[in-house]
Amino acid sequence: MLSARAYSFRQKSRLAISLSWIGGYTNIIAFLALGTVATHVTGSVTHLGQSVAMLNYERAAFFALLVFSFTAGAALSGLMTESARRRGWRSKYMLPITLEALLLALLSIHLKYRATPPTGLQLYEALGLISLAMGLQNATITRISGSVVRTTHLTGICTDFGLEGVQFLFWWRDKLAKVRRERAGRLLKVSRRHPSALRLLLLMCILVSFGFGAVAGTIIYTRWAPISMLFPVVFLMSLVYGDWRKPIADIRELDLLNDPELRVQGIISKLLPPGIVLYRATCIRAATPHRAPNFQLWLDRVADHAQVVVLAVSPLTKFDANAVLDLEAAVNRLHGKERKLILSGISTHQFKALDALGVARMMDVNNLCPDLEFAIARAIAVHEQMARRRMRAPIMLSA
Repeated sequence: MLSARAYSFRQKSRLAISLSWIGGYTNIIAFLALGTVATHVTGSVTHLGQSVAMLNYERAAFFALLVFSFTAGAALSGLMTESARRRGWRSKYMLPITLEALLLALLSIHLKYRATPPTGLQLYEALGLISLAMGLQNATITRISGSVVRTTHLTGICTDFGLEGVQFLFWWRDKLAKVRRERAGRLLKVSRRHPSALRLLLLMCILVSFGFGAVAGTIIYTRWAPISMLFPVVFLMSLVYGDWRKPIADIRELDLLNDPELRVQGIISKLLPPGIVLYRATCIRAATPHRAPNFQLWLDRVADHAQVVVLAVSPLTKFDANAVLDLEAAVNRLHGKERKLILSGISTHQFKALDALGVARMMDVNNLCPDLEFAIARAIAVHEQMARRRMRAPIMLSA
């Protein structure tokens, strides 16, 4: 699903890169068809200030509209996503992206049936639609990525690229000074998974994607101007359809009193030690195959007092390579804090995916349970073992 909590770094990166070309594409078509760029808020405010100083209020109103429309689009995205969050909707970002596609479709109709180039009120309407749509897109991807990336302008992208590049070069220099020359190749292989290297790659891809959109928009508009805006509309709707067809699971704490599986087993919260917490990975459509959630973001929400964490997954959850690597990082984080993870409901296919990349071997095989009943029994046993070890530790230290 289009959910900030569900998307992993790689999924967010793919979405940001995918949407960046729309920013470049729409920007160049606005320039070719309307004579100005619609997403350059910095430039619009500069022109606004100049127009006010020169008492050219008509020109000032023109640039004020661009700034207002872009801001209104961002606010509208925030309103929709926050309302969806408060109502418990899981696909919080499907509505803003659908609305963006609708706005671009209206722009396509506007450019096809109005005067070319538009003037007066028609010009204001077209630019208002573009700025509103780009504000929606920018705010939506900002929320999905956790304020990591933007997709409609490149000032922040180039700034972040410069900062991250310096950080990565210093890290490379420090590591290279500590290893022998024959191990430099090993360092190069490790550096490709460094967070700064991954972010640099993401920023570069966004820059290239935006430029590709500008090139594609120029070529398509010069040849098929009346239908040029249909391409981003179709692409956005394909994202929405793909999200609906194969959503991403979300992880929520399990309701010990009302969960149907626990009610059948007669398990109530008083039977569980306070150090055991239960979670379930759920999907908006229970019978639909879905992608695995973001396990590391989920860990940020796990209570600090939890010593044994039980996660019930669905046999319909697909564990691809990215999901397995994300789970591996989550397991390492738990082990680093002397906490244990127990997976419930693991199917044979899922076990093979975990075992292929070594995650199954990182965990005690007894912590991979076929159903929730076994998982809870295993969690209680593990919790008791951890308690006994903690009790023996002071005795061994005093001896």
